[in-house]
Amino acid sequence: MRASTSGTAASPTGELGGVLSLGENGKLTVFFLRGGKRILSGSTPQLEPAENPHHRVLELAGTANWERADRHLYVVELRPEVFERERNFFEANLHWLPGKLCLYVGVTGLTPEERFRAHLRGEHAAWIVQRYGRRLLPECYQHFNPLPYALAQEMEPELARQLRSDGHAVWQN
Repeated sequence: MRASTSGTAASPTGELGGVLSLGENGKLTVFFLRGGKRILSGSTPQLEPAENPHHRVLELAGTANWERADRHLYVVELRPEVFERERNFFEANLHWLPGKLCLYVGVTGLTPEERFRAHLRGEHAAWIVQRYGRRLLPECYQHFNPLPYALAQEMEPELARQLRSDGHAVWQN
């Protein structure tokens, strides 16, 4: 079933989300930019209309075919020497806060674990992960997965942007 967007909402903490559907017993399905797809019941805090309702990711979330959600975001922690050894990485992350992580963000049709192993083996690998990949960071992506293809393609740069705004150094193809 395709859900249609009924509007854009913000949680009491200001997190922006798009309403996907209203289900039985007043359950509301919302896709949050930072929290992924969530089902809220009547006992959860009220949502308020968002002041800036137009966001490409939220529009896609509302029109996506969630029955075909077969893509996964993933985040790989990179060894910190990438910041010192790779000029392109340094130049892409001038606002990095020392002490924060160096990261790679990707999207795959495999599981994140399978994709990470493929990177390390050099199979269709992002050079930066093959050289500097340390480990997966599921706490950064698991709440989004799985996603429909088009939404995953839009969420990859959005997640990279979010992580950069949190002070991390991020590489994303």
